[in-house]
Amino acid sequence: MVTTTFHHRILPHYFLAPPPQAAAPPVTLSKFETKRRLHSSPAPLLSARSNLPYGLQNCNSHVASCLPSSSSSSSSSSFSPPRTRTRLFVSGLSFRTTEDSLRNAFKNFGELVEVNLVMDKIANRPRGFAFLRYATEEESKKAIDGMHGKFLDGRVIFVEVAKSRAELHRGPGQSPS
Repeated sequence: MVTTTFHHRILPHYFLAPPPQAAAPPVTLSKFETKRRLHSSPAPLLSARSNLPYGLQNCNSHVASCLPSSSSSSSSSSFSPPRTRTRLFVSGLSFRTTEDSLRNAFKNFGELVEVNLVMDKIANRPRGFAFLRYATEEESKKAIDGMHGKFLDGRVIFVEVAKSRAELHRGPGQSPS
């Protein structure tokens, strides 16, 4: 075993950095090859005959129907319901908060259609957030204005429009398609 002294300690060889590798010999390109590499255009990402990437051209029609199309015609497969802003996300809730206390706090702003206090199944207590749904968008807007930053069961709560899972998984700066 080879050892080396380093800061008054003796270290075995496997703790040391490996010796530097010999550099690869430089590649010499002909004048023609250099020009070809510099001036060649990259392969296009989309096929000339469809709006699908090359790897997806031969997919069956079911997969292709799920992909967004560039045509302006609307078909039943590309139907998406209008996004309503009646579902609210409430965070910062106390572990003492119940569905009844949440319903009583928010019933002044309109007709509550749904109250879903998310529970921890193991601890059998609220996880600290809930989802509410109002009958209309105006009622949900009033609830946001009236309850965001207010106290409920000794805690400051935060109320905002709930995002879909697709919006949560979409990275920052990406626009909805």
